Amino acid sequence: EYGKQWYQRRVRGNVLKESARIARGKISDLATLSDAEYDAVIIPGGFGAAKNLSSFATEGPSMSVDPTVSEKVKAFHAAGKPIGMCCIAPVIAAKLIPGVEVTVGSDVEGTEKWPYAGTAGAINA
Repeated sequence: EYGKQWYQRRVRGNVLKESARIARGKISDLATLSDAEYDAVIIPGGFGAAKNLSSFATEGPSMSVDPTVSEKVKAFHAAGKPIGMCCIAPVIAAKLIPGVEVTVGSDVEGTEKWPYAGTAGAINA
């Protein structure tokens, strides 16, 4: 299924089906997540966080966040529960939680260790 139809699958695909394929197990719609039932929320990074959970990949600092993601992150924050975000996902917290401090790497452009310094700058914007 991945072969030549990769692009078509991405355009017409379903994020839940793709998540289940990657996780190789049962998944649930984010809308069913309740801060009363869980001790923390973890949001993995990668292009999904930058493109599907937010519009950071295409809009940078003026990004928007998926309404369900926004609701859930704010609920966990209001409940004082831990929120873990990996890789690029901290841009979501930076957008939703006023005054939050996040770590995404260096803000020095062009180093071998962190070639994407623009991300750090976008978070500060």
